[in-house]
Amino acid sequence: MSEIVVADVSIGERSIEYTVDYSRDLRRFFDASTFSVSYDVDVSEVPYGIATIPVLAQVCPVAWATDSTVVVEAVDRQFVDSLDAVRDTLSRMYPAFIDGGALRAERITEHRHEPGSFDGTAQLFSGGVDSLATYVRHREADPALIAIQGWVVGVDEDDRWERAMGHVDRFAQREDCPTHGVTADISAFLDHTMLNVHYKYHTDGGWYSGVGHGIGLLGVCAPLAYSQGYGVVHMGSTHWDGFELESVTWPGRGSPWGSHPDIDDNVRWAGTRGHHDAFEITRQDKLELLADYARETGSPFVIRTCTYDDAGGNCNRCEKCVRTATGLLLAGVDPNDFGYRVDEEWYHYAIERFETNDWALDEHVRYYWEDIQDHLPAEEWPDDDGANEFLAWLADNDFADNVERSTQPAWVKLLRVGARNAPYELYEYLYPVYDRLRPKPYN
Repeated sequence: MSEIVVADVSIGERSIEYTVDYSRDLRRFFDASTFSVSYDVDVSEVPYGIATIPVLAQVCPVAWATDSTVVVEAVDRQFVDSLDAVRDTLSRMYPAFIDGGALRAERITEHRHEPGSFDGTAQLFSGGVDSLATYVRHREADPALIAIQGWVVGVDEDDRWERAMGHVDRFAQREDCPTHGVTADISAFLDHTMLNVHYKYHTDGGWYSGVGHGIGLLGVCAPLAYSQGYGVVHMGSTHWDGFELESVTWPGRGSPWGSHPDIDDNVRWAGTRGHHDAFEITRQDKLELLADYARETGSPFVIRTCTYDDAGGNCNRCEKCVRTATGLLLAGVDPNDFGYRVDEEWYHYAIERFETNDWALDEHVRYYWEDIQDHLPAEEWPDDDGANEFLAWLADNDFADNVERSTQPAWVKLLRVGARNAPYELYEYLYPVYDRLRPKPYN
């Protein structure tokens, strides 16, 4: 059986660095042999069995997909139980490739605490719809807002991270709650492109979205939560109960996705549990919750949903920006007060983008827009011809047809098929060329 070995763990004052060895046949799935996580608090007193959790949370899903063994010196007992539960869930979600793997630890550690020592609350926070809704739902507990650099914003994108963290800090100042910035080599450690090549066919998203990000992001928070006494770490839902794509392989539990109640609620370590939040409400319900909160407090706030805008705001032109602004309109607030720009021309722009098939759409997007259609008002908006024309178009549009007409270029499909079937020796020889040609994500 192939192995992934956590060979060394170096715990510093505000960072933890790992050296990872792996069998030759697993090299294609790794971009580096080191992984590191940095925090804005002292983690030097975190026990070794807790310190190993961030790296285990990244490599264990790879081991489950490749039927490999992960070897580590020590790990917390509750987290070991979590790994078993999460693997069982993912194997039910993805029976085609999650069907094996093991963990071998020299020591299983136990950590006991004084009553009440882990009564703090935290949540993952990006400033988007999901995380803002989770904050509003749990604001009475004064949750700390944890932003993670290393997945959407790369570890080498300091300017973008500064803007993103500035957005988090401004919202935290408004609400008078604490924040934490965490940097983790998530994108730089695993070769997500090759993982996508091998497994995206079986998932509704990329590797990290479809498989790894629930346990991966919560696991990165383990040393921070231990040092600060956070007894729960909330993670806002992406999907909702009843969100079931046609390709679903997991009947009765929604669509397979890397963050789900059956994953996040099973992630635990000494004194702390993960919590998948707001699975019972839709994305439009969340926008209405945020609109109500803005009205209640008498002060709107920026909702940052766009990953395309280099200035750190919202581009107002991508599908996600248009979708969020539309949802705010239906919730009865002005999107211009929440970080978007909506004018008379915007309505025509939105309709034209769909009718000319300018956006790359998938089944997830169809669900979001059909959720919006389910919340359409019965009456017209007074004195706004552009908005009412848009409303009428929205009520009648077939978003399933938009998705069907939105296809990837043929060369992308051929690249995936070729790379999926390439032996390691050929992959190793051609990788420099492949790396230059492979599609780059928007950041």
